[in-house]
Amino acid sequence: MCKRASRVSLGALVVWSACGPAPAPERAAPAAAPEGPASPADARRCKPAPGTTGSPSTIEEAVALANGLPFPVTAECFIEALDRPLRIEATSSRESLQRAEGERSPRVFIWGADSLVISVVLDGPARDLIEFGHFVGPRRTIKGELEFPLTAPVSTAAALDRVRNPEYPRITRCFVCHDREEDEPGVPGGRSSLALRPRASTLVDVATLRAELERCDAGTEPARCRWLAALFTHGPVERRAFDADLPVF
Repeated sequence: MCKRASRVSLGALVVWSACGPAPAPERAAPAAAPEGPASPADARRCKPAPGTTGSPSTIEEAVALANGLPFPVTAECFIEALDRPLRIEATSSRESLQRAEGERSPRVFIWGADSLVISVVLDGPARDLIEFGHFVGPRRTIKGELEFPLTAPVSTAAALDRVRNPEYPRITRCFVCHDREEDEPGVPGGRSSLALRPRASTLVDVATLRAELERCDAGTEPARCRWLAALFTHGPVERRAFDADLPVF
């Protein structure tokens, strides 16, 4: 039977014993871990609005991204708002309604999510147009287009309607190059057709295109320099080739 308790002082630590094991001493709260460096602020003027995505997977999501940007929305602003790394394939081919102006100003295909391809040209009459190809199968895409600058919100229906052939509204202007066009069930106003990939001999590699930004003279080609800056000054850019099983343009 225990008849006494003892108090032992060990510096600042006081332990009481009553003929049994002493209770565990109170421990000081661990020091807070030092805070790491703050994440860099997103300095882009054009970035996805809440509720929209910088990696659109459909034409509808791409239109929503455009509508959430500060008006008037330029085509370059839309590209600036896309998530990085930017995954692209560039072609110097002039064989398209949205044609390149050669290797120094190619047509650039940009992947949003894996099911959406966005295409732009850096110079020429189509440089304020953005085309969309939404894959609805391994070899078929629904086509759409927006003309910039946008001064007010637009609809997905408007993007799909812009590619319609004004003389034959039942088909699109894309029918000239993309075969087997048909109405796409589940997408009102959408028509899908065969997807194509650019010919290997026309491809422009990412390093070559990036070098065009470094040598671009904003005093003589301001619009083209803005396009190159929208592509390359907001994060990494890497090549993303088309599926090799697709037919060649």
